[in-house]
Amino acid sequence: MILVLGGTLEGRQIARILAEKNYSVLVSVASDYGAGVMAEEFPAGVLVGRLDGAALEKLLRDRGIRMIVDATHPYARNITELARKTANSTGVPYIRYERPPAAETDDENTLYRVKTYEEAAELALSLGETVFLTIGSKNIGPFLRAGRETGKRVIARVLPDQKVLEECEAMGMAPRDIVALQGPVGFDMNLAMLKEYRADVLVTKDSGAVGGTDAKLKAASVLGIPVVLIERPAYEGIPVTDSIEDVIKYTERIINHG
Repeated sequence: MILVLGGTLEGRQIARILAEKNYSVLVSVASDYGAGVMAEEFPAGVLVGRLDGAALEKLLRDRGIRMIVDATHPYARNITELARKTANSTGVPYIRYERPPAAETDDENTLYRVKTYEEAAELALSLGETVFLTIGSKNIGPFLRAGRETGKRVIARVLPDQKVLEECEAMGMAPRDIVALQGPVGFDMNLAMLKEYRADVLVTKDSGAVGGTDAKLKAASVLGIPVVLIERPAYEGIPVTDSIEDVIKYTERIINHG
């Protein structure tokens, strides 16, 4: 059996291709929301919940996993490092798919690259009065704290998931500052949102064109809005490719000849 990690678009594509080739595939996603999205295209087998080292080792053993394909989000550092470590300790072959980064823009002078959310929060709140976040819900805490300290407005676009919305409200976010919308969305929608909320600064992650980053950067550029881009985590010693075709070929080689 092949374990595919990730409820991403590419994770669904990889799982579907492998299933169509008659391989036994188990897909692992972190949330109920991700499971719902995955189940629409891949109803054969979806495992829901965050895994720790012991749980992942047990899963590999109990389900007879012969290959791990890590197709999680570029910023899902914890599961990627855990999967690689567990693969090394158990001898299960591993490969990671990572989508290509966003294209370079013509306005690099208004694009600020940072490595941490804390750094991003400090910088973003210094650049304008209204900060528009498209970084998900897990890491908005530093921005909310900085916003309260400076009296500036922080708006967050998050998944339209009840648990996510409850978490935002628990952190003290006003409903008017929560944009519940599943992405990615195109240039026109990004432009409309930034205009509607009169955003002075956009904060985003490099999720690549597939994740909508290129469209966000283009919209911000048209409006002359600076962008704070949180860079991807660096993974050392992990085999990575940005080609789904290479992932499939490598997996077939391992399963058929391993």
